[in-house]
Amino acid sequence: MAVLVLVVAGLLLSGCRGVRTEVRKTEFMMDTAVTITAYGPRAEQAVAAAFAEMRRVAALMNADDPDSEVSLINRNAGLEPVRVSSETFELLELCQHYSELAAGAFDVTVRPLVELWGIGKKDKYVPSPEEIERALQLVDYRKVILDQNTKTVFLPVPGMGVDLGGAAKGYAADRAREILKEHGVRSALIDAGGNIWTVGIRPDGRKWRIGIRHPRPEVAGGVLAVLPSQDLTLVTSGDYERYFLKYGTRYHHIFDPHTGLPARELVSATIIGNNSAEADILSTAVFVLGADRGLALTNQLPHITTVVVTPKLQVLTAGSHETELELVYKEGEDQ
Repeated sequence: MAVLVLVVAGLLLSGCRGVRTEVRKTEFMMDTAVTITAYGPRAEQAVAAAFAEMRRVAALMNADDPDSEVSLINRNAGLEPVRVSSETFELLELCQHYSELAAGAFDVTVRPLVELWGIGKKDKYVPSPEEIERALQLVDYRKVILDQNTKTVFLPVPGMGVDLGGAAKGYAADRAREILKEHGVRSALIDAGGNIWTVGIRPDGRKWRIGIRHPRPEVAGGVLAVLPSQDLTLVTSGDYERYFLKYGTRYHHIFDPHTGLPARELVSATIIGNNSAEADILSTAVFVLGADRGLALTNQLPHITTVVVTPKLQVLTAGSHETELELVYKEGEDQ
């Protein structure tokens, strides 16, 4: 669900003197290009291990992979509980926690809507109101039965489906960060297609400078804001990465679980924190809730900073890192 956060051009230190070994590798996984840049004598082994870990997480949680645990849960909807790994179970618990906190604005049982709309897979298909209503009957996170004792997951209604697309990439990025640190890497950047992790500081001793993409670059230029970052994760959800236009209307892949339609309250929502899975979930929830309710949600979480852009391109910020944000675009400025 999260989309591109730009690393500000020219800040990847390729020209710095005295920089220790740099290793940079890119792989395509989880529907996005993932790039890991790491520094240090063990950087090559660390990056290889981090990618292997991310592939392992994807194999567990990708709803499009018929062999994944999530697919097994979905195939057994209405039939029987499915025992899963502790990782999948704990991520589902985290999703359920924030679903409650966000009053259902985030919902892992959104899979029937994802399949119905088929954004990026069907040719500009807009379902009928009747089709959307039928799919909505299968969307309700409160019906998911998680058994802590047996680590089983049960979807009680045939046709229900779990989709961890709004959390798994963040979790995979968290695991990659831990693997890098276990290998002794103290300076690295993980870019998982919009899920950014800055590990430590840059080899030249300065903080990483991460640029948040403006959702309407044709109007406002490419970068919305820049954040000096050390050991922080930034995740953005927006309506501009996976979408299509039909009869002048933009249809994107972030659905409001209450209406079954693409959410319309915001055009982007960025979460800054210290856990990428959490930030992944919250960026979706805030995007669906809109500015007022979304900021009210994240204001309950003192470790979270939020940046939202409204359809009128108004930029609103809140949170502990708000004063460090360098806004490049301000509403009404000539670009």
